Amino acid sequence: MINIENTYVKYDELVAVVGEEVIQKRIEQISQEMLEFLKVYKLEEVAYIHEMALTHAIMDYFSDIQRLKDYQKIEHVNEIKIKAYETFWLLKRKPLQLKKQIEDDKLLYVNEKFLLTRLTSFMLGDKINMPLIGNKQAAFKNYLDTLYYYLKFRKCDAQSMELMLLAFKAGQIVFSSDK
Repeated sequence: MINIENTYVKYDELVAVVGEEVIQKRIEQISQEMLEFLKVYKLEEVAYIHEMALTHAIMDYFSDIQRLKDYQKIEHVNEIKIKAYETFWLLKRKPLQLKKQIEDDKLLYVNEKFLLTRLTSFMLGDKINMPLIGNKQAAFKNYLDTLYYYLKFRKCDAQSMELMLLAFKAGQIVFSSDK
């Protein structure tokens, strides 16, 4: 476990404002999600969590969020902003690393795959185990394929991730009223 207070002297103001416990909990939460992802996809033998990269991602996330709160003079940000900024920094820092040279180039995108599963879970919320049927299933699969492609090959920033999540939530609202 990395001691964020000793490692990130330049973040001392951030740690004082956000709180070391809050930061450490977020690092542990995402680390646990990554370990579960590696286990479910049977990747424990080929990938690991680079703790320093994960810690940098979380510190950068909190730094951006704190600047946003200070600028807008708000106490809390919505869950879509949280997910968008987390996704951006996790994608940028790539804390999931390969242990060795591999032949399967799909594993090069282990961080993007992790983020895709994380975003899917967030977007579907409580409906994650509800089967999608017919055109809905095909449309959602197409959306996920496009999102995965975007995470792998396009310039991704927090604002574009936020817009993508807002658009998805708006679509859920619109189409849920079409019953």
